[in-house]
Amino acid sequence: MSFEIAPVGAGAVNARPDIALSQANATNALAKISGEVKSAAAVAQVATSNPPAGLVSSLAATQTAITSTQNAVNVLQTADAAYAKGVTLAQQGVALATDRLTATGESAAAIDTQLLAVQAGIDSIGANTTFGGVPVLGNPVTAAVNSTGASITVTPDSIGSVNAGAPVQPGSIAEFQAAATAITNSRAANAGNLISLQNSLQVLETTIANQQAAIGQALDVGVVKEMMNLSSANIMSDPAAALQAQAMQMSDAVFKLL
Repeated sequence: MSFEIAPVGAGAVNARPDIALSQANATNALAKISGEVKSAAAVAQVATSNPPAGLVSSLAATQTAITSTQNAVNVLQTADAAYAKGVTLAQQGVALATDRLTATGESAAAIDTQLLAVQAGIDSIGANTTFGGVPVLGNPVTAAVNSTGASITVTPDSIGSVNAGAPVQPGSIAEFQAAATAITNSRAANAGNLISLQNSLQVLETTIANQQAAIGQALDVGVVKEMMNLSSANIMSDPAAALQAQAMQMSDAVFKLL
């Protein structure tokens, strides 16, 4: 009895190149994703993809606006601290001027000295309050409040002298009270501007977070594409491998009959 071995192994032979090609495609996709392609003949890595130029430009503009607005916020916070100190000194002046009404002799002279010191302190705050070496009170500061170039300019009020006469005399109760009121009003106006800038800063920070996320998504598109290629290569290799295994099994069964 003789057997004729049909070319049942042809399926296995034909399936082998399919497996090799699928495996090569999977290796290529995986190399792109991992960024470990070292061969000079290898395809360009996914990391070389660039985000849209307009999005990058908008991100840079927003970063500039954040820096500008934060600087203005810092200036107004410095002004707020100066106003707080000025109000405290003015209130001390009111108390001293009140005591001066009933003081006599050395006591009156000592109070006058203290009043002059308080007045000098208020003048010093107005003249010497700086941020980054730049005078704050009476000096305008501009903030870019969005990425389109829109800006606002605010000027913290100056602090006037309690008694600008010459020669300098100790201030009266009314003069110190007027100074305290004026500084308080300036502080309130400054606080309104400060809140507005802080709100603008929060909006800018939200904007830049969204822009960074958009750039990240743009850069991830290439990675997603190669993940799909990898999945496709793996899917294609499974039936080819199964076909080859089945074909080889048929050949083995025939050989057992010999």
